[in-house]
This record gives sequence, C-alpha cells and structure tokens, in this order.
Amino acid sequence: MTELIETEVVIVGGGPVGLTLAHELGSRGVACELVEPRPEAGQGSPRCKQINPRSMEIFRRLGVAGAIRDNARLPFGWSDTAVFCASLTGHRIERFDGIFGLSDIQRDELAEPAQWCGQNRVEEALRGCLDRRPTVSARWGWMVDGLRQDADGVTAEAADAGGARRRISGRYLVGADGGRSVVRRELGIRLSGQTHEVRNVQAVFSAPGLSQAHPHGPAVQYWVVNPEVNGLMGPLDTEGTWWAIIIGAPEDPTAEWVERALHTMIGAAHPLEVRLLDPWTSRMLVADGYRQGRCFLAGDAAHLNPPWGGFGANTGIGDAVDLGWKLAADLRGWGGAGLLDSYETERRPMAVRAIAEAANNMRVLTGELARPALDEDTEEGGQARLKAAELVRRTKSSETYTLGFVLGATYAGSPLVMADDGPAPESRTSVYRPSGAPGGRLPHVWLGRDRSLYDELGPGFTLVEVAAEPADARWESAARERGVPFARHHLHRPDLTGLYGAHYLLVRPDQHIAWRGDAPAPDAGAILDRARGVS
Repeated sequence: MTELIETEVVIVGGGPVGLTLAHELGSRGVACELVEPRPEAGQGSPRCKQINPRSMEIFRRLGVAGAIRDNARLPFGWSDTAVFCASLTGHRIERFDGIFGLSDIQRDELAEPAQWCGQNRVEEALRGCLDRRPTVSARWGWMVDGLRQDADGVTAEAADAGGARRRISGRYLVGADGGRSVVRRELGIRLSGQTHEVRNVQAVFSAPGLSQAHPHGPAVQYWVVNPEVNGLMGPLDTEGTWWAIIIGAPEDPTAEWVERALHTMIGAAHPLEVRLLDPWTSRMLVADGYRQGRCFLAGDAAHLNPPWGGFGANTGIGDAVDLGWKLAADLRGWGGAGLLDSYETERRPMAVRAIAEAANNMRVLTGELARPALDEDTEEGGQARLKAAELVRRTKSSETYTLGFVLGATYAGSPLVMADDGPAPESRTSVYRPSGAPGGRLPHVWLGRDRSLYDELGPGFTLVEVAAEPADARWESAARERGVPFARHHLHRPDLTGLYGAHYLLVRPDQHIAWRGDAPAPDAGAILDRARGVS
C-alpha cells in the first residue's frame, strides 16, 4: 500500500517562493510538507540576483534576513552602483549610484535595505533555517506528478528519488513549482499574455582577476552598450565568478560563440571558463486564475515576468506572504469566508503591475542604446558617449531606482481594506512617498538605532496608536470573541501624525494597513470582520 503522509498544507516547489511560504506558515505553527525535486540548492542558473527591500523586510520578520546576508557571496553594502560602458574594459558612458535600495546606510523608510544575492544562495539560506520550523517537513528529491481534491482536502501523488510512491494529503495545496508548473497543468489553469521574440542567454563563468582588469570600480551591474554584442554582466562573488546576459543570442549558441561574445563584452581576451548556459526569452504571462478549490498558485507558477527591474522572484515572495497568513487564519478558524479568495484579488494585480513595469523597461535595452564609435578615443567617440549617456539617463533611471514601485505597492480596492478620504500621497516608480492610506505598506520608522517599528508589530493584527490616548478595550474584546490574534503598539510620536494621516491604524499580519481613523472607540468588531474576510 502506498504510504500516506498527512499534513495541513502541501507546498509543491522549494524555490524562494515555496521556501518563503514554508517559513511563513511554519512561523505560525501550521504543519506543512514541502516537496522539491532538487536534492540540493544551487542547481541551475541564478536568474534572480536582487532581493529588494520589501522582500528583505519580510525576511527580517521571519528571522532569516541575517542568514541571507551571511550567505550572499557579495557582502552587504558591497556596491549599489550600475555602470553603463562601451565594454567592460572600455569607456564609461554613465554611472548610477544608490540603485535598488542596496546601500547599507540606514534610512528611515527602510527596515531592511536590499541585498544582492544569487537565487541559489537565497535558497541555501532558507533551506538552512528550516530547522527552526518544527511544523515544516521538507522532502528533497521528491516530485509531485499528480493531484486530486475534494471538498475536504487535497492529495498529491509523489515519487521519491528512488521511485517509491507516496501520497501527501493536506487541507490545502500550493503550487510554487515554477514556470512549467505541474500543479497549474493538473488544475488546467491557462497562462495569458505574450512572449518576446528576442532570444537571450545567461552565462555563468569563472574569470579570476576580471574585477581588477577594468577601470569602472565595483558595481552589481555593468550594462555593455556595444553595437556588435550587447547585454549586461556582473560579479556573483568576490572570487571571480561572473554572470552575463547576452541579448539577441542564436537559438543554440555554440561554446565558441558564447566565449567570443563574452570577450567582446569584456573588451579583451581575458581568460574565462563558461560553467553554465541558460537560454531564455522574456515572457509576460499571468495565470487566468490563482485558485481552484483548495489549490493555489504562487510565484512563477502564477506569473512569468521579464527580468528588467528585478521584480519576478520578489513578486513571488510577496505572493507567499499574502497567501501564508490567510491560510493560517483559515486553518486556525479566524479567517472569514472571503479571506482566501482575496489572495487572487490582491496578488494578481501585483503581477500585472510588475509585468507592465518590466515590459516598459524592456522597450530600451543595450541594443537600442548602442551608437557607432562609442569606444573610440576620438571626438566622434566622445560625442557618441554624450548622446548615449543622455539616452541612458532618460530611459534607464526608472529601472534602477525602484523604491517607489517596490514600497508604494498598495492593496487599495481590496475587499479586506477600508478606504477613507484621508491623505494618500502616491508614489512613482523612482519616488517613494510614504502613505498611511489603507491598503499600503505601513510607513516605516526607526524607534532606536536598531529597533524598527516593524519589530513591535504582533504576528496577527496590530493597532498602532500614534500620539493619542489608548483606544477602547473593546478592540481586545472583539478580537478575543473572534479568535483573532491581536496586539497594540503605542507610538508616542506627535511628529508622525502627518505621515500616517490618523491617530489609529490597524495593521495586518503582512504589515499592510487595513484601516485608519481618529476615533478611539469605533466599531472594532466590524473593522476586524472586514479585515479578516467576513463580508
């Protein structure tokens, strides 16, 4: 008889999204079975390299941000620069500093800066911390190849590395198993959108001494604007491992073609050894639905984003957090009937938004920036570089300065959010304007040198009282009657009332604002019901 394993949530896929979901659910005491075919992390091309500030804030709350920074092969704060150049060893065209929120200098609006870290290293760190979650079991080397569900639960059919069959049964199942998702296929959910016609290839290669062989200084990205071969490249560690994206590659590039392209991008025949090739095309696809019965999709199983701007894996991490607290609420009995349906309502527009931003960034890549004579030591070359630099500033600034896009995301319009007429400054891609409007991320402040306001929030809903008398005790009574985890934090900071736009804010488990107001004794029960999906 096939062995049956019983749990609460089955997570199919152990990439950054599935692992984040396992940590989110595990931190809430939910039993999970995580199933991942790869026995070890680090197999394959590290497509994701930028863990943005919002994702790092999530990892801080889960207690794993330090582990990710410690496992990154480029140290925290190593560089926050992108360089545009005619070749790596050639003339510089433009330089952007302070990009992606990577600086290690403390900023009031960030609980955690971004971290440059290859996806494989992120996975290693998240795997290594799973022993902190006693309710999570990881099944490395197992593959799900079928599932069935009914009104009470879901059963996944799986095989281990030796071919032995298992059945894993849970109340819910989440497919975080990538762009070729088995779960999505089994559910019959389609992807809608389009695929870019240009073929690209990412190469991972060893080139000892390359960082010292060029004149541009440390940077996380070098955009090579070259009429012959163009793309971008950068170091993966401080020991000579590099990545490069070659834009407009042939369908089956030979080793000789790749090596020649890399030497052209470098601008010299620097010794190198190609370790891995990863052909890809930009896909702008979103699942028609994120849920079918007791099964959900997250990450690349639900949306496929072009890489321009670094939104793909970070959007998936946001999926995991949104779905995680809602699954926990349902399983513990305090989530309303509409809570799980709000996952698609809130997260699918985020994917559409991210894809639109990335597609806009894709309109001008290094091929469109290239000009004749860019790398020449002539007056013509100097003029070409000036014209290219102006175009770079005009078209690529919003791709590298993204805090407004990352931190300004909002769930305004969600059925769980209570809109109001208070101040609601709107962010633009490169300009973050903190807002206490319901639906948005709670604007962050530091309460001490290393003490974040986010560290004071409870695991459930938190009522933040801003320079006001304590709110009525009926908040606690309403939460207790409904079984809702509730905390309050008194913030005696009169200077912050303008920032938040009200004296009282109800903050969700994911640090987004569900409600704000100035009355100390509103109908707390009705507000909590709305925020937990009770219509």
